Amino acid sequence: MATGAAMADRRPPRVRSGLAGMTWPGLPPRPASQALALLYQLEHSQWLAKAELERHQFRQIQLLLRHAFKSVPYYRARHGAWGIDLDQAVTPEILRRHIPILTRPEIQQLGEELLSEEFPKGHGKTGEVLTSGSTGRPIRVVKNELTETFWNALTIRDHLWHRDPNLRLASIRPLPGNRAPYPEGEFFNNWGGMLAQVFANGPSALLNIGTPIADQVEWLQRFDPDYILTYPGNIQAIAIHCERHKIGFPKLKQVHTVSDLLRPEVRKICRDVLNVPVIDVYSSAEVGYIAMQCPDSENLHIQSESVFVEVLKEDGGQCQPGEIGEVVITPLHNLTMPLLRYSIGDFAEVGSCDCGRTLPVLRRIMGRTRSMVKLPGGDEFYASFQDLLTGFDMIRQFQVVRRGPEALEMKLVAVRQLSDAEAGQLTTILQGRFRHPFSVTFSYVDEIPRSAGGKFEDYKDESEAVT
Repeated sequence: MATGAAMADRRPPRVRSGLAGMTWPGLPPRPASQALALLYQLEHSQWLAKAELERHQFRQIQLLLRHAFKSVPYYRARHGAWGIDLDQAVTPEILRRHIPILTRPEIQQLGEELLSEEFPKGHGKTGEVLTSGSTGRPIRVVKNELTETFWNALTIRDHLWHRDPNLRLASIRPLPGNRAPYPEGEFFNNWGGMLAQVFANGPSALLNIGTPIADQVEWLQRFDPDYILTYPGNIQAIAIHCERHKIGFPKLKQVHTVSDLLRPEVRKICRDVLNVPVIDVYSSAEVGYIAMQCPDSENLHIQSESVFVEVLKEDGGQCQPGEIGEVVITPLHNLTMPLLRYSIGDFAEVGSCDCGRTLPVLRRIMGRTRSMVKLPGGDEFYASFQDLLTGFDMIRQFQVVRRGPEALEMKLVAVRQLSDAEAGQLTTILQGRFRHPFSVTFSYVDEIPRSAGGKFEDYKDESEAVT
């Protein structure tokens, strides 16, 4: 069986024993044992033949549909109209033909109609997740302990695909209140979570993402991590600061990005300035892990053991490698609040991978529906900023701001100002991306402000009503 390059040059992690009087072989406590049981299956399922992987997925989807039509008011009321015969095997084609896409506004409006009246007790206690996702439209999703178990197991899979848990991990992320403030942050003797219960691991440190970038860098210098986990825009700002002040992290092996869109220029500046690769993960609070970066490439493997993912063209057909479409997700194990064919608000490009894993591939996440642009004539479309800066290596970060019906401002963090020819070229590119001859002005700033959640937004509409 093939193994990822990331695992080839180090010893396997040591299982931590939770039983008194026993240190080897490790025997962890019950929740950790469940995670290990899933990990054992995940190690094998990533190599299954495509048809077998899909067969296992749809065994679970058939069970999910049977449960939803029986115990969830919204689905029960529509079962007859949708015409799905659960005595016959459900296929991807049947799912697409009979079940309409579920949108975020519908989840908001339906509320408790999407909640199961009864679900298996073994799935554990329930809890709410409130998220605005990529659209800025808040929704409430109810999950349970089983979905948390899958989250834990897939988190460990991601670590084992890419990282040695015996080393040092620094996390910079949003935290409630003023938790983990600068200058100390918080320090732990392990990486926390289920990983710390399953495997022996090294120290970690945590810092609030609201910390100014210069202070983040100073904190990282003191902790001296092997790995940094943070948002893409945040590591981009850290790298810009390090480039300006000629700062490096000698031990750093990798940056791990989560939660937000990763653009090519972030990978590039991490390679050029920090001399490390970026490992990305695609997830959402309401559905969990969606895709993880391959151990052998920059492709993203869909986590088919947990979710069924469709990438759809405008006509509803399935995208093929190289095509871009709307991401539609069916979580497989949330029987508390089933979300059948949920449009998460993202666009992605389908890809392929030579690593040997049969998990489906996204080549890249192209953008979020918050980048929807309304033109002066009333038409709306999604504006993609992927690869926007190709050929503009002097630009380290940008943000496009809609200033009026016909005006755009492009804020730039750059090592130098654009020449007139470069500004003209970039204006033409922007007008092409926006499908309209907007007037474009450029402004130069030291940093791009973050949102309250710690993210950096590609596009903001600050214009008055557009007609």
